[in-house]
Amino acid sequence: MRKLSTLVAALLMLAAGLPGTAAADASALPDKPARYGVGVQRDVPVTMRDGVVLKVDVYYPTVPGGKDRVPGPFPVLVTQIPYGKWLPMNTAGRFAPNIDTGAPEYFVRRGYIEVVSDVRGSGASGGEFEFFGEKQTLDGVDLVNWSAKLPNSTGTVGTYGLSYMGMNQLFTGANIGKDSPLKAMIPGAAATDWFRDVAVMGGLSHLPAVATLLGWVPNQAAASALLNAGWDQLHGGQVDYPAALQRFADHLRTATGYIPPLLQDLISGTGDRNFDGEFWKAFAPGDQVRQVVDNGIPALMYSGWLDVMQRGALQNYAAFQNAATGRPIHAPMTPGQPVTGRYQLIYGPGDHLNPTGPLDLLRIELAWFDRWLKNEHNGIDETQTPLHLNVDHTDQWISTATYPLAAEDPARYYLNHGGLSATPGKPGSDSLAYSPFNVGCGRGVRQWSIGTAALPTNVLGGEALTKAVDQCSRDDQISQIGALTYTTAPLAEDRMLAGPMSATVKATATTTNTAFLVTVQDISPDGSSLMLTRGGLDGRQRDLNPGRTWQAANGAVVLPYRDHTAASERPVSPGELTEYVVEVYPALARIKSGHRIRVTIGTADFPMTLPSLKQYSELAGGKYRLQLGGESFVDLPLVSPGAMPHRCAVICTYRGA
Repeated sequence: MRKLSTLVAALLMLAAGLPGTAAADASALPDKPARYGVGVQRDVPVTMRDGVVLKVDVYYPTVPGGKDRVPGPFPVLVTQIPYGKWLPMNTAGRFAPNIDTGAPEYFVRRGYIEVVSDVRGSGASGGEFEFFGEKQTLDGVDLVNWSAKLPNSTGTVGTYGLSYMGMNQLFTGANIGKDSPLKAMIPGAAATDWFRDVAVMGGLSHLPAVATLLGWVPNQAAASALLNAGWDQLHGGQVDYPAALQRFADHLRTATGYIPPLLQDLISGTGDRNFDGEFWKAFAPGDQVRQVVDNGIPALMYSGWLDVMQRGALQNYAAFQNAATGRPIHAPMTPGQPVTGRYQLIYGPGDHLNPTGPLDLLRIELAWFDRWLKNEHNGIDETQTPLHLNVDHTDQWISTATYPLAAEDPARYYLNHGGLSATPGKPGSDSLAYSPFNVGCGRGVRQWSIGTAALPTNVLGGEALTKAVDQCSRDDQISQIGALTYTTAPLAEDRMLAGPMSATVKATATTTNTAFLVTVQDISPDGSSLMLTRGGLDGRQRDLNPGRTWQAANGAVVLPYRDHTAASERPVSPGELTEYVVEVYPALARIKSGHRIRVTIGTADFPMTLPSLKQYSELAGGKYRLQLGGESFVDLPLVSPGAMPHRCAVICTYRGA
């Protein structure tokens, strides 16, 4: 029987509010009540190796009810944030209204010192902002080493945070060297490759999401100079308003000089930054994984099915486990491959702002830091199934070891004149006209809005409003207008759709480029359509890199990989039958007997994907003929629910067995 960490298992069951054995397991959890008060030193200057001064807030334990420091010593936790260290953000991804609900207080009250830094070019820190990059990487190294020498410190350091703060950790951990003070990290909602995870979907541009992120992050970094000053004023601090205003002006100048040209390139579709290359290397934290492992730093990751890092977090997990066994980090894991509890992923039901959903993530993180920074053998690392996954659209969880998830070869289903079947049908074709627009609906709205689409219901509440906003997530039929749909007969038994997958489309086109959006849906007996996952492809980037493409034993493509360079771009020849292998993002979903599987093929996912001006000029007016009769198909990782490796005590409890 594969062993799941007692602590994680109990927390999963505790989060679900399960009776019986869940309560018994929960009672065995370490009791970690708050023991200390919290003191803070604001805007402490820290000089980087190039002379730039960063400002940090240092939180430290005090005597309960008093201001006197507790001598400790205590481990130190470091977070590097571009949004303003004045804004406490807990690692479950919920913006905290004040320090009482922020993560710094949670950890400090339980015996940690915390250092929260404005990254260079943001908040009260000096220097010029840019996304990640060499200078910011070295800042992370310098901050860790500085933090390890704080008074009352044990000299050991951990890092945590999600999104930008998660990716920063991987660059820091890779460059800090062996035998460093950094002994553990928790990189949440971190990409493996921001270009492929976020900027494009198979070459199709996520322009609205990218423009929002690339525009908001640096401008928020600039605005945080004033917000930081306001926060200090509210808390009785002395504020140098002229200096804060000057920092705001300096940070804004950096942002306005850095971001508009980049967005102009992406909107126009011209320039080197539309392709993978030197610019995007700073956005590929997954390339740092081997060095993090070589430096001996354990990592607990988390993400979710609605996170914009949906594909990347799972690939990072595989990369860590591969690195730990000396295998290539960008390869698929193999069935039965040895794994280690030093590298784990919790993959929940949520979006980018709250990836793990109802889990008490802070409590899990505390156990992780207690294990590696305080040497408490609490069992969190003692597992042979370090991949903890929510079964999408349910409150069930499983724990397994390897990614891809399904050990079996994927099942091939052919597109047959509206049907989807295991045998090829009659030869023929279906026509599809290109349009950049459709009625955007389904889970993609919440996912690619970075979770902000759910904010109205979170803020205003109300059952009617929740149902109205969530209608698309429950039934996306309106998004299928103008697309082609292919549907199976009702399933005779429950099946689990488990892992990454691909769709192969053979088609002719009247244009020099094509755009395909492939969606996999669960069709219930009443006809409602539940979107499970989606993928897309820009036809000019159709050529696969065979060395990085994952394939099953039977040759089916599991995870397509493309170089996305100018050299790999190849125009479509109008009228020529061409093969397109579309990457469809991973899923773990139970499809019940009596339900049907639908594959929808369209050309748009508005407003989540929008073509650049160059792409649109190549796509406009396109008419496609999709070839059927065994020519076009999907390879779906469908397995029996009982075939998924799991610890029965957990999965059976969640299934109510």
